[in-house]
Amino acid sequence: MRLLVCVPWFAPARAFGGTVTVAVATVAGALDAGHEVTVATTDALDLHSRVPAGAPSEPAGAEVIRFRNVSHRLAATNAPLPRGLRRWLREYVRDYDAVLLFDVYSAQSVLAARAAKRAGVPYVLQALGTLPATPERGRVGVKRAFLALWGQRTVREAAACLYLSEIERKEYLAQGADPARLHDLPPPLELPGDGDGRAAVPTVLYLGQLHRIKRIDVLIEAFARVHQALPDARLKVAGPPSSHGEELRRQADRLGLGDSVEFTGLLTEEEKARELADAHVFALLSASEGLPVTPLEALSCGTPVVLSPGCGLPQIDGVAGIVCDGTATGAAEAISSLLNDPASARRLGEAGRGFAGDYRRDAVVPRLLELLERLTTSSSSSA
Repeated sequence: MRLLVCVPWFAPARAFGGTVTVAVATVAGALDAGHEVTVATTDALDLHSRVPAGAPSEPAGAEVIRFRNVSHRLAATNAPLPRGLRRWLREYVRDYDAVLLFDVYSAQSVLAARAAKRAGVPYVLQALGTLPATPERGRVGVKRAFLALWGQRTVREAAACLYLSEIERKEYLAQGADPARLHDLPPPLELPGDGDGRAAVPTVLYLGQLHRIKRIDVLIEAFARVHQALPDARLKVAGPPSSHGEELRRQADRLGLGDSVEFTGLLTEEEKARELADAHVFALLSASEGLPVTPLEALSCGTPVVLSPGCGLPQIDGVAGIVCDGTATGAAEAISSLLNDPASARRLGEAGRGFAGDYRRDAVVPRLLELLERLTTSSSSSA
């Protein structure tokens, strides 16, 4: 099977978060299964720079075609405008058996969906939890306008829509999806394993983008309360630099936390795996998460998590971590309870390994490929 993957950002652009993580795992799994994969993406590397010309393809074996964004500034604010993509799709999309989209709110998704439909090539949409236009995720008016103008058609004409929660399933239906084309399939992840052991001092880790929606300021406030009772505790905040990150540094200074809070910057994949395994608690107090990748990565390392309700993983509460009320007080209590009870934290962490296992690439990608091959066969027989 020849598979075309269309995604606004792709490796090495890991500063853009979970979408890149899932896309890379999917491509790697398809390549391992013997399929040919082309990735059509943009040249955005992070908030400030583009992927250098001639950068090697990742993973090895994939053909990665990067279309230069008309404006990098717009691309860095989630509005990629890839120059030349429309023309390329018109010429080459019919050479593929299936198209996989990892986004709804982008020109990348709209152009690929329209081109695939015209060429009679089935496309599959995996919105990764981003479809609902909710106040928590911001730009509600813009997103609703985008859905009305372009997004609803992308949903309606998809050969299959993949959802990861009941909320997302209902949102697909609200946007006009055919119920028979909805499939419950989690995103595939390359999950890290164990490291060399926990850090010598009680360590809380946040890993992700330094964006207001993540409510890292609430986490820092919660950690200040934890630190009063556990003066040797440490908080690590890992993520690419941003203007909001500078605000967070000033907040930590105002609270007198000093060296107890460390801002590590963007980590490599190896560094990320080590930090996830070293931490005693992983914390994410996001207002809203489309795809909570990093908590799942933490769980795969046996690290219990403290989450807000907005993270969309209520099933882990009391099983592999704690879902608190999202306030600084509630988060401080949850984090303290895990740091003060190593046996309970260890039990939750061990249970988390099994929970995260359902998202492993080798468990999910075969199901996705089976669906794609079925759609390809059906499309060929009806042509």
